[in-house]
Amino acid sequence: MRQPAAPASSASNPRAAGPGGPVWSRLQSCASRALRHQLLRLLLSAALAVAGLEACRRRAPDDADPPAKEAGGDVRVVLAMQPLWGPAEPFRSLLREFERAHPGVAVEVRTLPNASDLTYQAFLTAFGGGAREPDVFVLDVVWLAGFARAGWLESLGDDTLLRGTFLPSAVDAAVWQARTWAIPWFVDVGLLYRRTDLVPDAPATFAELEDSARAAMATRPGLQGFLWQGRQYEGLTCNALEAIWGHGGEGGAPGRLTLNSPEAIAGLTWLRHTVASGLSPPSTTSAAEEEARRGFQQGGAVFMRNWPYAWAQLQAEGSPVRGKVGVSALPTLSGAPGHGALGGWLLGLNPRSLQERREASRALLAHLTSKEAAVVLAVHYARLPAREDAYSDPRVTGAVPFLASLKPLVSAARARPVTPYYSLLADAVQGSFSSAVTGVAAPREALDEGQRLADALMGAPP
Repeated sequence: MRQPAAPASSASNPRAAGPGGPVWSRLQSCASRALRHQLLRLLLSAALAVAGLEACRRRAPDDADPPAKEAGGDVRVVLAMQPLWGPAEPFRSLLREFERAHPGVAVEVRTLPNASDLTYQAFLTAFGGGAREPDVFVLDVVWLAGFARAGWLESLGDDTLLRGTFLPSAVDAAVWQARTWAIPWFVDVGLLYRRTDLVPDAPATFAELEDSARAAMATRPGLQGFLWQGRQYEGLTCNALEAIWGHGGEGGAPGRLTLNSPEAIAGLTWLRHTVASGLSPPSTTSAAEEEARRGFQQGGAVFMRNWPYAWAQLQAEGSPVRGKVGVSALPTLSGAPGHGALGGWLLGLNPRSLQERREASRALLAHLTSKEAAVVLAVHYARLPAREDAYSDPRVTGAVPFLASLKPLVSAARARPVTPYYSLLADAVQGSFSSAVTGVAAPREALDEGQRLADALMGAPP
């Protein structure tokens, strides 16, 4: 049986990264010795990943695959997913409903790391080694092009399959090269959270955010102004792009990520200013979503940038800020509603899944992406529905009315660059973003270097 190739998006495609490949050719054309050195280090990591995947293939022959049925005779379907961060029972009930409707089928849930980059590496090893499990699995929206190109996703149909049922932005995240490769499970968008007891009205501009935060900080010693995700990882990519968009940056022409424009420099200058001026704590440059969420939930900050999942935790019984939190669009320089980064998770099928599991796997995929499932995820886990019809469901509007209000923000969300080489691109530019927000390099200098790396990887003239 043909083994799937390693995904180009993970920098582990030897044809792309090795001599004679497109990335290698662009590397040789770069004039900067430092740039060549940095890219060579990235490509060396890709080569090591390929070597590791080949070893996994040798250790995972087809005859070592697990049986399709358990001793009791049930067909076992393996679902791999990350924690939903909420009460366990509603999701368990959703799975029991599926099993009742499909006698003889048992669903086994395997929990993935909460950190997106760790989950990606787990899939890199499993699928690169030809694993037949999991049968159904979650994937970040930025992985789809790379997974599809690698042969790690079963094609579900053409690009019209989901339109009219799911949000257009969610559909676009599930489609690559006119084929549908996954079904949207829930979507994400970057949001601004605020303490409504300290700041009743949402700030429209960066200046209003800072003024409101400092006024509140002056009344409560130890209170932080603005928490966000500044650690060198994918969350920083989203925060940096949102700041760039908020200062008028458009991201450049299709196929090119523009990083060294005046608007981009202004956006990274703002992020650096928040830390350097004390508006954001020094720990921001090592913070991810949960660090920010915990600090805000403990009552330690006026504002926070985070994803919708945080809402359920903030409003949970016993939360110090329960009933004191508002959500709005991110601020901008002009005062127009800001564009949050489009995020979220899709559900896909493993094309190497055992034949005996295929029908049950497809049924589970349909069940978990149904309207009923979307309502469960919204009401109990504050996950933004990917389906159009869930936003008007009375159970959603009654229990979590804020989700319905976020539909315009999801519609205005902007995608990160869509490319099979996304992981390699993100690794390259995150260093530049981190240099800027930590003060290691001036924003202009950091973004100039990031632009050279992005152009070399995406094919624009260096």
